[in-house]
Amino acid sequence: MKKQYLIFLLFVCFCLIAKAQNSKTDSLLQLLNKTVEDTSKVMLYWETGFSVIYQNPPDALPYFKKGMVLAKKLNFNRGLERCYAATSTTYAFIGQYDLQLVYIDTAIYYALKVGDKDRLALVYLNRADALDNLQNFSAALKNCDTALTFAEKTGNKDRLGRIHYIMGDIFIAQEQYSQAAANLDKAEFFFKQVPNMQMIGLCYSNRGAIYMKTNKYNDAVIFYEKAIQTAESVNDVSNLSGYTSQLAVLYAKQKKLPQAASMAQRSLAYAKETGNLMQESVIHDIFCNIYREQKNYPKAIAEELQAYKILDENNEFQRKITTASTLAEVYELSGNITEAYKFLKISRDLNDSLVKQQFNDETAKLQTKFEVAQKNKEIQLLNKDKELQQQKLQQQQLLMIAAAAVVLLLLVGVWLMMNRNKLRQRMKVLELRGKIAADLHDEVGSTLSSIRMYSNIVNSQVKETNPQSTVLLDKISSNSKEMIENMSDIVWMIKPGNDDFKNIGNRMLNFANELCAPAGINFEFNKDAATDVIQISMEQRRDIYLIFKEAVNNAVKYSGCHSIHAAIILQNQQLQMHISDDGNGFDATNAEKGNGLSNMQKRAATHKGTFTINSAEGEGTEIIVSFPV
Repeated sequence: MKKQYLIFLLFVCFCLIAKAQNSKTDSLLQLLNKTVEDTSKVMLYWETGFSVIYQNPPDALPYFKKGMVLAKKLNFNRGLERCYAATSTTYAFIGQYDLQLVYIDTAIYYALKVGDKDRLALVYLNRADALDNLQNFSAALKNCDTALTFAEKTGNKDRLGRIHYIMGDIFIAQEQYSQAAANLDKAEFFFKQVPNMQMIGLCYSNRGAIYMKTNKYNDAVIFYEKAIQTAESVNDVSNLSGYTSQLAVLYAKQKKLPQAASMAQRSLAYAKETGNLMQESVIHDIFCNIYREQKNYPKAIAEELQAYKILDENNEFQRKITTASTLAEVYELSGNITEAYKFLKISRDLNDSLVKQQFNDETAKLQTKFEVAQKNKEIQLLNKDKELQQQKLQQQQLLMIAAAAVVLLLLVGVWLMMNRNKLRQRMKVLELRGKIAADLHDEVGSTLSSIRMYSNIVNSQVKETNPQSTVLLDKISSNSKEMIENMSDIVWMIKPGNDDFKNIGNRMLNFANELCAPAGINFEFNKDAATDVIQISMEQRRDIYLIFKEAVNNAVKYSGCHSIHAAIILQNQQLQMHISDDGNGFDATNAEKGNGLSNMQKRAATHKGTFTINSAEGEGTEIIVSFPV
């Protein structure tokens, strides 16, 4: 819930400055039309994107991507880092955390090339935030440590505070409360030096949350009161709603119901002021619990119905289940068995199969109570029948558990036999692959080499006496050379010892250097160290290498580029390859796909992957291939 408050705070602030941002955007767009294609225009694209990102994040993406294209053309690394980092932030705003991570990784690459320590602290902090959102806590903490190293060198107090704040948030999620408290203390220390009162209030709130989770309610009250005082000092209305609602929950836990009701009323007023409907539903639920403790069931029902209405209108599925269940309980306490049954049925229908039996038991209980009110005599018979049914059900459950255990053992045995058989088959395949590779290399390869050598000898002998024959002999030599290279690729692909991805990267680099160096093209190759240890199949190895060859070959032959950049990373069990050039580019939307592009797309699709090509005339070409490993 804390993260929701922070995001909503940003949203409210962005709405307040929207009018000013619109006028700023108009001015920036006018400047863009007048500015020549240089580094200042890259920064204008970046600045224009940020002028609209807070109003509608997707609208900012075209500006950042145009800035990327121009920055690549100009080899402007600082601009590339800014545009990639901004694109990552945009995807974070719209909740696409996987894409956020992809773009921030590229931003880190360019930030390292530039060497700006303050920007490095920011991009590593953003990467930690993305990993936190993806619940990869260990990796998030490592990136926080890296960000902290750079931030300490620059002395940016606000940056240091935010790093420790996110670290505290990560430790709270892992229930490591002592480490969380230590980082929140450090965050508060840095925020007080800036000062940043909003973030200080959030630090107090997190401290209160720690004490609440550890049942130290008096200490929790102290920190939530401090958070409220801090937020009031800067009119932080959106966070005030969250702080006061949490304090209301604390008072309710301490059975201080009048104070809880008063604080919940304050929270509701703040939520209405900011238009936060989800927060309103939370507060109505708090009121329901307060009135239920006071046994004022009509008011409790009225409050929970308001919460249910808000959640229903906004399709909040998970919270609707809990709210409907709460309504069923309160209606039952009030004696309205019919309405209790109605909402219990709603809650049961919304819930998944894992808890369906629980709802069936509750439904049976409510049905029994309903019939008690109608027929007292029948209830005794129903109770007896119910006991018999429960005994039969227990017996059936024991039989089912025993049968399931037997089936499980059989399945495990079958699986072990199948796995052993697969292992044997794999060993046979590896032996066969090694034999084929050796035969191809020793016999076919040596034969092709002999043909080429003999053609060269004959060519030198007949060059003067029969010039026409030299053309055919040159053709034979050229074809033999091409066949030798293709045979070398085939031998490499099927040879079992090359299954490590590290060998693929080395071969890619050798191929590209041999192709680019004679053409005077600068080739850069970056490979994530994590890819060195992954194992991929022969088919995957073949197709990713052939896609790489085709992409680099096309760039060298047709793009007229001066440099080519290739990068390979491993992210969330996805192998991603980026190949870009600063050449002529083409209209990717209208261009007809030749065999090369079609083959690359088919190879990626074969492995359930994606193939994307981004290009425009005069703006270079970028190819992105991704598939699971």
